[in-house]
Amino acid sequence: MIKLDVSKVEFSKNDLRLGIKIPEHLTEDLAYFLGFHVGDGHMSILKRKNKIDYRLAYDDHYENGFLWYVEYIKPLIKKLFNKEIIITKTTRGTVNISFRSKAVLTFLNNCCEIPCGPKKHISVPSILRNSNNSLKAKFLRGLADTDFSLSFKKNGKYPTINHGTYSKTLHESVKLLLADLGITYFAAAYHRERKGTKLITYQIDINGKNTLKQWMNLIGFSSYNSITRYLVWSKTGKLSPGTNVYDRIKILEERGIKFP
Repeated sequence: MIKLDVSKVEFSKNDLRLGIKIPEHLTEDLAYFLGFHVGDGHMSILKRKNKIDYRLAYDDHYENGFLWYVEYIKPLIKKLFNKEIIITKTTRGTVNISFRSKAVLTFLNNCCEIPCGPKKHISVPSILRNSNNSLKAKFLRGLADTDFSLSFKKNGKYPTINHGTYSKTLHESVKLLLADLGITYFAAAYHRERKGTKLITYQIDINGKNTLKQWMNLIGFSSYNSITRYLVWSKTGKLSPGTNVYDRIKILEERGIKFP
């Protein structure tokens, strides 16, 4: 088990009052959460007149993400940090987790190499890159649950796992983890222009039934959106476009499969 240097974690009075705790070892739960944050999270330190806010926020598509946030992510945050969080629906149609904690933010920033603000130059933290394959797989699962997509082409029968990012550093470090786990992938950079701004998107595609089987054995998904997509496809042989989590849960229940 990898011990973390938590000497640079700072607790506010409110953290102490609420009993916030910080992990002292890199566990599979923490590895997953770090992947989840790299994909879906945002941290910021906002200085006001008489106060400094240490904010963390997470967003997902409401219809496909709400159940997963309630039943999986909320208990995970409680387990890791002893933090009770509130899940809300935003006016943008997303599901949101937002909370303040100096201890959690300084832990992620100082101990886990998670930057505040934009994630243009984010990468897989070195504590993960230097860890064992089990922890690398958990990080990739957390990242895949937020930042990868599972789709089925050729009339809903041919699987593709895709990751797209504007961050070259994240792209390159994810490729290293996939190689460590023996996952075959196709990678490319695509140049385009939007409103006069030149953009480069870095893409990873993991294609085919055999590679998907390997992915599920080594990494898997915890996101209800991806799991239900995989389960419907594996049980019926295809996945029709346009379904949401609730549609797919109904399809599974009609076949006697309880989810979650």
